[in-house]
Amino acid sequence: MLIDMPQSFLDYVRYAQLVAQLGFFSTTFFCFILVFLTMFGVKRNFGTYKYLLVLFPVVGIFFATIELILYPNVYSHNAGFVVYSTSRPFNMTQDAVTWFIVLYTGVYATTISMLSVQFLYRYWAIFDEKKLSFFKGWRFLICTAYSLYFGIQWALGTYYFGKIDDYAENYLRLEMMQKYSTDFSEIAGMTLVAYDKDGNIRWFNICCTLNQTFIMMVQYSVIIYCGIWMYIEIEEKVQMLSLSLRNLHKQFFKTLILQIVTPTVTLFLPVIIIIYLPFLDLECDLPTGIFLSAFTLYPAMDAIIVMYIVADYREAAKTMLKEALHKVSSWLGTVETDKSSTRARSTATNLPVALSPN
Repeated sequence: MLIDMPQSFLDYVRYAQLVAQLGFFSTTFFCFILVFLTMFGVKRNFGTYKYLLVLFPVVGIFFATIELILYPNVYSHNAGFVVYSTSRPFNMTQDAVTWFIVLYTGVYATTISMLSVQFLYRYWAIFDEKKLSFFKGWRFLICTAYSLYFGIQWALGTYYFGKIDDYAENYLRLEMMQKYSTDFSEIAGMTLVAYDKDGNIRWFNICCTLNQTFIMMVQYSVIIYCGIWMYIEIEEKVQMLSLSLRNLHKQFFKTLILQIVTPTVTLFLPVIIIIYLPFLDLECDLPTGIFLSAFTLYPAMDAIIVMYIVADYREAAKTMLKEALHKVSSWLGTVETDKSSTRARSTATNLPVALSPN
């Protein structure tokens, strides 16, 4: 027998699904525009950085698509939390949905890893241009492999160390039923409970947190290191470049500053709160899945940042919009002319012979 879901939790579920839909459509729209402008609109040659500018939004669209399909959720209770989904898209089995959630977490790690690669590229472009050879030709695959490696490590660590065991199921079952009217045996996902009944740390579960912390520390350290040194020395270094390149580097630097603040708020902090809250063992019941909404919105925000700050994108967008409007205007003019000609011929045909021109 299912227990009626409290109105507040019902509203939360609806809100989370609405934000997931909004995130998918906004991410798809803005990331598509960014990719299109990068490939066909922007005239300046960004070198191999162009591929990073294309690859990142493509991964963002993939990430948002998985969230739209699965509607993953997180529920935190005292010393534990569960990442789960009750959806069964395409009639997938419970195990298949679990693997898709694992894939979802892996794409998150791939996203933050690709962000650190972008910072490293900009850092070397200013301070050690010879090292940009790592981004050219087949070596670009090293950058891709770097991001994929950490994505796989995060996903497998989450799956292996976060498996739902009997203790975690018993710990969270009653609360899940009361808050979400959900039978724990029917959900697909992973759990983490920090302490056992005697108050001892469940180290096997905690290895999941340690693995995730290591990956985040590596990526965030690269981001912060490159960001700080570019802030300290960029003025001196860019003086040796041409005015055009100097302005471009400054624009990308402003972009990267926002790309530090934005992922800190939308990508890193939410995960840190979710995975470290159990260690406090507070008496709380929180729908922490609300933080997942920020993950989906981030790729759209990142695309907007690049297109707003980098002048080449603004100019390319204006040029392509003007051309599109001109073509639409010309097409409408042609249609109107054809209609006028048709009406004139029709009128001439229907005139009496006596009124027809000689």
